[in-house]
Amino acid sequence: MRVTSACLLALAALLFLGSGERARADDLAEITSSVNYEVRAEEDDVLVTWDVSFTNNDPDFFIFALPVPVLAGATDVTASSAAGAPLSTSAEPTEIDLIDFQFVSFDRNVFFGGVYDFTLSYVVPEARQSGLVVTPFYVFLPLLALGDEATVTTTAPDSSPWLSTVEPVDCERADDALACSGSEGVYFAGNLEVRQPNATQTDSFDLSIGGNEVTASIEYFQGEDAAAAHQREVIEATLPLIADVYGFPYPGAPSIAIVHSGRQSVLGYEGLAECTSGLCEILISPGARDYTLVHELAHVWSGVFAARWLSEGFADWVTTQVVDRAPEGLLTGDLTPTSPAAVPLQLDEWGDAGPLIGAPPEQLATALAGYDYSLRFLRTLADEVGAETLREVNRTLAESGEPADSRRYMDVLEDVSGRDVDSLFLVWVFSESSRPLVEERREARDRFAEIESRLIDEGVSEESLDAAWEAILDWRFAGARSEMDAVEANIGRALELQDELRGLKDDADALGLAVPESIAAAISSWDFDGADDLIESAREAMGAYGVARERLDEPRNLWQRFGLLGDDPEGELAKARDAFEEGRFGRSQDRSAAAIDIVDDASRSAMLRLLVVAGIFSALAVAIGAAYWTAMLQRRRAEP
Repeated sequence: MRVTSACLLALAALLFLGSGERARADDLAEITSSVNYEVRAEEDDVLVTWDVSFTNNDPDFFIFALPVPVLAGATDVTASSAAGAPLSTSAEPTEIDLIDFQFVSFDRNVFFGGVYDFTLSYVVPEARQSGLVVTPFYVFLPLLALGDEATVTTTAPDSSPWLSTVEPVDCERADDALACSGSEGVYFAGNLEVRQPNATQTDSFDLSIGGNEVTASIEYFQGEDAAAAHQREVIEATLPLIADVYGFPYPGAPSIAIVHSGRQSVLGYEGLAECTSGLCEILISPGARDYTLVHELAHVWSGVFAARWLSEGFADWVTTQVVDRAPEGLLTGDLTPTSPAAVPLQLDEWGDAGPLIGAPPEQLATALAGYDYSLRFLRTLADEVGAETLREVNRTLAESGEPADSRRYMDVLEDVSGRDVDSLFLVWVFSESSRPLVEERREARDRFAEIESRLIDEGVSEESLDAAWEAILDWRFAGARSEMDAVEANIGRALELQDELRGLKDDADALGLAVPESIAAAISSWDFDGADDLIESAREAMGAYGVARERLDEPRNLWQRFGLLGDDPEGELAKARDAFEEGRFGRSQDRSAAAIDIVDDASRSAMLRLLVVAGIFSALAVAIGAAYWTAMLQRRRAEP
């Protein structure tokens, strides 16, 4: 969004030419004027006609000429006295781009009490610049007036499809005219806009921005083909540069539409940009300068910002960088960003954008201050932390998907740069009433860093500080202090448990066991009772495992080895080890006990196995005897 140069003209004219007060307190001259601005559709130009009456009230001086403000580029300038005598004129430029003076020389000297009337006319030919546009289907020009009393009228095509709008600025609407009074200086009476809204055509083309395929279009008034072609070149050349300066890729809207629009649509600005996920629509006035077009294109990336000063400031800062990088001769016209601020403003207090049409002077002054200060502050930051740091901050914001307000931008900037930027933000962004809050923020962040460093040095997990950090990021510093108090209170107990855990790990390592992570996790989450219970259970399981290991390692006689045939005490001990390392300490004890029971029952098992063998042999002997007896009986029966 850019403030229109016609609005800037209002302030510039007031400052340069001294509107609002009489030039001399004793009113030594009196000027009345009537001026008509006629839009001539058939000639594609504007005819301006002045009727001026001058009275000399100064007894000490005579007057022989009078300067009349005219729009820059005036042609066919003619002047004549009330009697019809031709008068000579000479042009004198001013410091204001859109205004020149035409000095009208009288055909006689006007002495004290004398009155002189004259007429001045000139033509504004086809023109296209910021604040002054005269084309076949669109006209926009500032209305100038002069004198103690002035009347401004306009003549425009009044038949369809023409639309005409007169916007008062320094003067008041009176019937079909603008009435000005109270000053001998120049008035910026208002703006005249005349257009055919349907006399447009569209140029569509495809772009590739960092691998993103985008469809772009320019809708413009008929006859403005050269201007549209130039804007297409600007768009194609600058969008990749804009992405590079911001530091993160094109956000991804598949379409960009540039629409040349009337002043009412752009709310009195030179341009407006609004982006959704599917379309970025940029409305610009037909006379918008190249700087404005690039500024509005830069807003395609503005979704990462929630504060107006960030959105507008970066659009301007990026544009100034693009101006320096663009191909030589591509960008033309006024490439300066904005006018110096005339009022103080803390950037965080710069509210949402509102219409500038009919806005009071203080609102316009605040808008200008917002643009000026936001750009100046970002330039200051670039000097302090480096342009690459600003790009890295933008990348961080883009990746997070959370638009940054002043507070969040300050936090991310400090985290990325590692720099304390409190004083800069208190000078430029936050009001003096915010100083206590900013100081609280500094205290909280410094204390957090100290505690975090202590936890790292002691080998304690920093996860316990997560809640405090979230509170700091939310600027809830009372809550952050409470969370950090709790962390510091628990650090001592955590360190004691860490010592116990280290001793447990040493003892476990001696047994060939690995302590599960569940104990360290309980300590990190400040579950001290749970950690105590786990350590105690682990030691009991380790004790059972150690006893079992010793029993299995004892020498055994032949009888005991015979008793262990077919049993697997080592397998049970392996199961005990696995259960221990999984944190199932009760099961580990059970498996260790089972291994011991197998070893202790070896002698009884040997006796049982011996009895089983003896029984088998006895049964075999009986079976053999029975078979022998049966065979002998059959043999006897077979003998004769």
